[in-house]
Amino acid sequence: MLISLHWFIFLLNLPVATWNIYRLIMVPSGNMGVFDPTEIHNRGQLKSHMKEAMIKLGFHLLCFFMYLYSMILALIND
Repeated sequence: MLISLHWFIFLLNLPVATWNIYRLIMVPSGNMGVFDPTEIHNRGQLKSHMKEAMIKLGFHLLCFFMYLYSMILALIND
């Protein structure tokens, strides 16, 4: 996005990309991944992980329709 000078889209995606990198870095050693299936139920973290997943889903839906609109607009203008 930086090479093609889409600054707004880059700045919109930067916080989510930063959050994902932070989550991957902070995975404790020995866990299978960010969402360890055994730890979610043991610690009662399911509700917070579901909330985070729904927020990401909303963000990605917003981005999808924004990209779709941009693509249609670019096709119409050409």
